[in-house]
Amino acid sequence: MTINRRMFFSVLLAPPLPAMPLRVTVLETFNTGTTSAAVLVHHAEAAARDAFAQWLQAHPNAAIRVRRETGEEAPATIFRVRMCFGRGLILMQKAIRIQERDVLTVLVDESR
Repeated sequence: MTINRRMFFSVLLAPPLPAMPLRVTVLETFNTGTTSAAVLVHHAEAAARDAFAQWLQAHPNAAIRVRRETGEEAPATIFRVRMCFGRGLILMQKAIRIQERDVLTVLVDESR
């Protein structure tokens, strides 16, 4: 593999990816009845915006677990929304009740 000087230094100077777990805010929900089948999310804190966007670029379709503030968890997959900087689409594998403006915790699912 050939690597040029610019690429080498960009890797050294790039900000680190955020540590897991990540906190995200729900922008929009896609409901089936009273539970959410999918949610559109972005960073929960303004300071984490760039780091979250970089994590999404590095993991464009990651297997995750979503945890509500109540402690309820569900397996899901997060997809990077390419036309919307720093946005992720989470498809739930187990429908749970999520509302817009909820803050969720995203954990990488190592079992899948």
